[in-house]
Amino acid sequence: MKRNLTCGMLLLSLVLAAATFGGDTPDDVRQKLLEWRKGVWVSGGGTYTVWTAKHYFVISYTGDSTRPNVYFGASQVEFHSKGIARQQVVRYRKPPAGDVVAFRESNIRENHTEQPMATDTSLFTPGTCNIKDGIIYDAVTEVTDEYVLLATCNDDKVKLFSNGVEVYMPAGGGAFYSYRVEEL
Repeated sequence: MKRNLTCGMLLLSLVLAAATFGGDTPDDVRQKLLEWRKGVWVSGGGTYTVWTAKHYFVISYTGDSTRPNVYFGASQVEFHSKGIARQQVVRYRKPPAGDVVAFRESNIRENHTEQPMATDTSLFTPGTCNIKDGIIYDAVTEVTDEYVLLATCNDDKVKLFSNGVEVYMPAGGGAFYSYRVEEL
């Protein structure tokens, strides 16, 4: 009886894990996020994003020389089986009708190495994003062989496909596409 109960609990655990992650192990989910995200991405309106294993960079320019809308950001990033943690370290924004907004986080040590983020993986909550100490935790909501769905801030979602397509889905509706044009 005890053996049957133990086997039954093990089987139930495996079924629940498969239902949650589409049969993927946590390391498989982390690897999908890392491999499917790395590269150079282009989205409409003049935005380029470069994702590496530890950083991502965004450069965006719209408008013209009389009313430029310029944005540059650099962030640290960590990929986890539960989602993607990211912390911005440099931001520069010049909206068409406004002043420059600039931000820089000093994360360089005396020995000229970068201070890694201090992530807390317990802050990944499926279906929502959390922010603590400047780190944004975008949580895995769904995983299939074709895509990973992430919950990000303001109830928005990001669907990252294995074929190099990303769909950003704001909570208010609509969809914005980005395409990986080069893998790293």
